[in-house]
Amino acid sequence: MIRVGLIDGALPGDWPGLVGQEWFCRPDAAELASGHAEAMAQTVCTHAADVLLLNAVVFPGQLSTTLDAICAALSWLAEDPPDIVLCAFGMARSSIEMSVALARLQQAGSLIVGSAPARGGNAYPAAYDGVLSVQGDARCGPAELSKLDLPQATFGACPMAAGREDIRGASAAAAHLAGLLARSVQGSERNDLVGLETFVRYWGRERRGDGTLAASGAAGVSAGG
Repeated sequence: MIRVGLIDGALPGDWPGLVGQEWFCRPDAAELASGHAEAMAQTVCTHAADVLLLNAVVFPGQLSTTLDAICAALSWLAEDPPDIVLCAFGMARSSIEMSVALARLQQAGSLIVGSAPARGGNAYPAAYDGVLSVQGDARCGPAELSKLDLPQATFGACPMAAGREDIRGASAAAAHLAGLLARSVQGSERNDLVGLETFVRYWGRERRGDGTLAASGAAGVSAGG
C-alpha cells in the first residue's frame, strides 16, 4: 500500500488507515488544526482510499508552528520514509536544517508535495528544488490538475477540500495533488510522475477573459516560524 506522511494537525487515533502518529508540539485547546488535518486526509483518501497515513503533528490546535517542529517532523518521517509527504502549509522562511531533512526524504525516494500561495513571496518547503509545488486553480475539478510552471507553483489543483467547503486554497490543492499522486503510483514498481500527467487538463495560468477568473489561490495555512 502507498504510505503518505501528513505533516499537519492531529488526526483522531481511530482514523482509517492511520498507522503512526508523533507529536512535535504541545497541544492547546483550539480545534482548528485537527479539523484541517482531517480535511487533508479525507481529500487524499477520496482519490486513493487504501493509503496508510503517518501523522506528524506540528500544529497544536491553532494553525501555527515553528521551523524546529517542521524539521523534527521531516526527520521522523525520514526514519522510515513514506512514498509521499504532504506539506499542506507554507513557511515564510527556509533553514539549512529544513533543506537537509527534506533532502534525506527525497534521496530515499519520497515524493514531497508542498502548497504555494498564488501571491506573495516564496513558501517552504514548496520553493525547494524537487518539491511538487501546487496552488489552488478554480478551473480544476477534484480529479483534475493544471500544469502552471510558474516560479512559485508547478501545478494547480482543485482549491476546495473534499467535504469541507470552508477549507480552500493551496492547502486543499496540495491534498488533491497528493491523493492523485498516490493513485498514480499505486501498483507501480517505482515512484515517478508519469502517471500524474494523465490528470493534467489545463496548461498555463488562469487568465481573466478566458472564460474563468483567476483564482485567489490563498494558502489554506500560513505557518510562522
